[in-house]
Amino acid sequence: MEIVPGDILLTINGYSVNDILDYQFYSQDDYIIIEVEKENKEIWTIEIEKEYDEELGLDFTEVVFDRMRSCQNRCLFCFVDQLPLHMRKTLYVKDDDYRHSFINGNFITLTNLTETDWEKIVRMRISPLYVSVHCIQGDLRREMLKNPRAGNIKHDLKRLMNAGIEVHTQIVLCPGWNDGGILTETIEELALLYPGVASVGIVPVGLTGHRNNLPLLNPVTPELAKFTIKTIETYQKNFRERFGQGFVYLADEFYLRASQDLPRSEYYDDYCQIENGIGLSRLFLDEFTDMEDNLPVTIPPQEAYILTGQSAETVLRGVVERLNQIEGLTVKLVPVINRYFGGGVSVTGLLTGQDIIETLGNDYRDKKVILPEVVFREGQDVLLDDVCLEDIKMSSGADIHTADGSARSLVEAIFTN
Repeated sequence: MEIVPGDILLTINGYSVNDILDYQFYSQDDYIIIEVEKENKEIWTIEIEKEYDEELGLDFTEVVFDRMRSCQNRCLFCFVDQLPLHMRKTLYVKDDDYRHSFINGNFITLTNLTETDWEKIVRMRISPLYVSVHCIQGDLRREMLKNPRAGNIKHDLKRLMNAGIEVHTQIVLCPGWNDGGILTETIEELALLYPGVASVGIVPVGLTGHRNNLPLLNPVTPELAKFTIKTIETYQKNFRERFGQGFVYLADEFYLRASQDLPRSEYYDDYCQIENGIGLSRLFLDEFTDMEDNLPVTIPPQEAYILTGQSAETVLRGVVERLNQIEGLTVKLVPVINRYFGGGVSVTGLLTGQDIIETLGNDYRDKKVILPEVVFREGQDVLLDDVCLEDIKMSSGADIHTADGSARSLVEAIFTN
């Protein structure tokens, strides 16, 4: 049909195409008419006959073709509001787009949906969606999100449930705000909406060192982490009897802060909250356990250094101890303190090139250093502060290798010459 890169798909059968969901939904018919805008601004009308559900074979630069739906809240715990100054502009974009929720597992608040959005969600059966609830109490949610529409959460969830839309929910736990009795009431109210509400994930509030002029918030302490773990274990036992699954799941960070072992894989059921990072550490450890029998007993002398955020150091420690049982192999962890963000930020994914370069210094010149790919912008070798992989190599002089989040990738990087 002479459609080429740079052409713009305008309509399918008269319907505007605003995102990849519109494209997939309207292009299913066996006879369609599409309008395409060419580079010279000509509008081509093309008739296409095909099998029903047969793909047209078009690829797009983005999944959303119109403007991304931005957040209309001013959440007291918003991580974007806590970012340092002078980072690249895209990091300050507050995404609250239901289409990215369905496609990428992003959590949304439902506070910016128009009636047209609701109709599209129901008509196209856009399911599952991932919703940040935080608390079920209307007045408190309005206060936490600083948005009068935030108080409709119970009504909005029921509307999704009645339309057959499955929802996975999130609670960002903010001590003094939505913990204690507020948390238990929220869990119990959400459980009443099961199976429409399919799961609840609880993550601790993330606090950086850049909270000037923002509301005072306290971190989740080891004591609160222990209390929350005990509370959720009780709920899980109850829900397994009622639903046949745990329903509510805690982020790995609670166990790390409480200095407790991570739950076994059964705790996470089908890892339905993996989009929230809940269960990633357990998946990593179980994958490494499956690989242990195939690890060599001895190798020629070799050493490797694994760079990691402070929170993952605990998870990796046992893996490193096991690898060091291989004769000839020496593996050491290189934890990086996140000075760029400050506060209590310790996750590996938020490490910056500046902090990595300062940690490595000149001490690792010509040594193998394994860098986790999660620190890079997706599909690129650029970190959050726009430092690139080559900058780290040039500054440190280290033999840099990268590994994705899997145990297999890490082990392969260690043994790769």
